[in-house]
Amino acid sequence: MTTNEINNWDALTSQIEQSQSILLSTHINADGDGIGSEIAFYYYLKELGKNCRIINVTKTPGNLALIDPENIVEVYCQDSDEWLNSIDLAIVFDIGDYRRTGPIGEIVYDSSTVISLDHHPEKEGHPFNLSIVDENASSTGYMIWKYFEYLGKTKSKLPINIANALYAAVVTDTGSFKYQSTIPDTHLMAAHLLESGVKGYDIQRSIYEQNKLSRIKLMGSIIQNLYYSDNRKVVWSIITQAMIEKADGDDDDVDGFTEFIRSIEGVEVSFMIQETISGSHRINFRSSGNYIVNDIAESFDGGGHKFAAGARVDGLSRDEIELIIVTKLAEKINGEFDGYKK
Repeated sequence: MTTNEINNWDALTSQIEQSQSILLSTHINADGDGIGSEIAFYYYLKELGKNCRIINVTKTPGNLALIDPENIVEVYCQDSDEWLNSIDLAIVFDIGDYRRTGPIGEIVYDSSTVISLDHHPEKEGHPFNLSIVDENASSTGYMIWKYFEYLGKTKSKLPINIANALYAAVVTDTGSFKYQSTIPDTHLMAAHLLESGVKGYDIQRSIYEQNKLSRIKLMGSIIQNLYYSDNRKVVWSIITQAMIEKADGDDDDVDGFTEFIRSIEGVEVSFMIQETISGSHRINFRSSGNYIVNDIAESFDGGGHKFAAGARVDGLSRDEIELIIVTKLAEKINGEFDGYKK
């Protein structure tokens, strides 16, 4: 463990010791890494006797319910404002962009000490008092496991509620250990969690094998309406609210689609443009690893990892967004395509 890591963990420990009321939160449309990280940390803080709550901007996806059997994850409402204004410390996980905490951040950034634990690059102008970032970490959940290692907690089994949450975190953000960020230590973490009692198949089955019928219908519609660059190295989907409604689905149903279409043979980059209920557009990028995509996301004021990134766009039409992305990708991939085919 490096000196910088030790200093960060010392600072985190000190802030926790000084605080009694602590908020845990993650980004809008939270995924397994964000939710798993905050659940694991919640139970750790409860062991310390802290007054702790998890409050997120959006509800937990149904496929992650298994790691929250006690329903400790709350969804923000204005009734929470009084408590949020009274806390000593807020810890936010896996958010990438500090604005992705929505109204929660608008309250706590000015009223309490805020710590960020993340493996995404920092957004300039962030309000954090302490920012602990490791861009090489496979997941934020892995960073928490390393903090527990620093505390000596990994010398024995972890409580099952913590272990299950951390396993979900690392599984989702490594693509079941197949992404490039997976290192030997990632597998050591998984082994320790399994030794702690995690039933890996049950977690992965809950996450990946419990698709709603609406999601399958929507996926079928997307597959029938894919767009390709002339050289077939880029594939993308455009998802409208009409498509979601026709499938009797919701916005959560699109999660994972960009990664799925990237798996098509020969594809180097995939992206999705999704129309939201509010009329804005959510864009999502995935790369096989030969081309960086977070710079394109950043051009839309988004961000993320080099090979997995996204943004939320207001003020541009779907066609305008599509043209900008296709043009940038054509420049990036040796200018090898001038148009696209459906």
